[in-house]
Amino acid sequence: MLNFIKNKTNLSILIFYFIFSFSSLLFILLAEYNNNKTPTLFLKQFVFYAVGFGIIYLLQKIPITYIEKFSIAFYLFALVLLVGIFLVPPTLAPIVNGARSWYNFRIFTLQPSEFGKIATVAMVSMLIKEKSFKDNTDTIKLLKLALVISIPFILVAKENDLGNGLFFIFLFLGLVFLVCNKGKTLFRIYSVVIAGLAIIILAALYFPRLLSLVGLKSYQLNRILSWLNPEAYKLDYSYQITQVLNEVKLGGLTGTFVKNKNYIDEQFNDFIFSIIAKNFGFIGAAIFLFIFFIFILRLFNIVKKCEQGNYSYYFILLSICSFCFSFFINIFSTLSIIPVIGISMPFISYGGSSLIANSILFGIIVKIHATIQEEYMEDEYYYDNYEEDYDTVQYEEDYDPLEPVYENNNNRYYEEEPQQFRRSKRKR
Repeated sequence: MLNFIKNKTNLSILIFYFIFSFSSLLFILLAEYNNNKTPTLFLKQFVFYAVGFGIIYLLQKIPITYIEKFSIAFYLFALVLLVGIFLVPPTLAPIVNGARSWYNFRIFTLQPSEFGKIATVAMVSMLIKEKSFKDNTDTIKLLKLALVISIPFILVAKENDLGNGLFFIFLFLGLVFLVCNKGKTLFRIYSVVIAGLAIIILAALYFPRLLSLVGLKSYQLNRILSWLNPEAYKLDYSYQITQVLNEVKLGGLTGTFVKNKNYIDEQFNDFIFSIIAKNFGFIGAAIFLFIFFIFILRLFNIVKKCEQGNYSYYFILLSICSFCFSFFINIFSTLSIIPVIGISMPFISYGGSSLIANSILFGIIVKIHATIQEEYMEDEYYYDNYEEDYDTVQYEEDYDPLEPVYENNNNRYYEEEPQQFRRSKRKR
């Protein structure tokens, strides 16, 4: 394992995992300190990170081709976990905060929606890389994607897990941009989405009962109303976010370590960004955002090295979507830019299911990057051998330099551009 960490290729990505782990443990410890709690969650998160890193290490033993093949099985297994929530007795899957979305095994709890998210990412990546999928019309493509995404979405929505349910909608909208070839299709779908959001906000303001009729829960409606008019609900539904914003304001430019005036529930999870903003101020929050920005750029650099349109290419892109969705929804909820949704910040918020799920994504990305570097090294080896062989080739006077030259001993051939015969399957 030590050699795995010391490897420069791996370390260039693992460094972010280590930074996030240190930051997460520090912020959770501060959340417990600010709320006068014993640091038990800090110790549990340390164990979760140890398990997560162990999973990352084990994933390096599995070739990417096998991971791709297992995508369907992983997706089906995640669906079984989601369906199981409704089949097991309430003692094993109790209702917590109005949502029945957790398995309680006493020793640990498990949130299947987190694994449903990454399983859907893997499944969709395998689907859209197929040539048969790319040859379809935009309508057929979207119907296939809607089928794959809608199944876990419906199950998660049935659990009343709004935050993770919204991820599947976000994923579908991102895929619309990624796979559609016609601008009209993009315009129509995004126009419908914007119009739908406008209707929901207007209905919440003037016709709240209509939203209840279409399936919106009363607590979800109150979240929207308290976001639109926080003063009217400051003693109940907007009380928590009001306390969070007050603590954020105390941070100022450089931060403060004064304890909270009032207890803030879930500050170590849904409102973890308030800890950063309060204890480290605007400067600390800006540095933290910059680190995450560099992390995303690093992932995009890996995407550039992948063959456009293959499994690894789409998997990393969709993983970036997953990281960014959870990251910014968590921050926007904390700052009341959007209604409080209740979703963990990846790698930072307390929680084993979220951390393990994101560690799986992270581990596969590390494996993809390591595979690409191995292929580059193999390319260099074959390129060096090409130069040695190329010097020994005898040309005739009438030889066309643009025509390939064949060797009789092993039937290999080379052109003027040796890079066109890379051993790896990646495009240049």
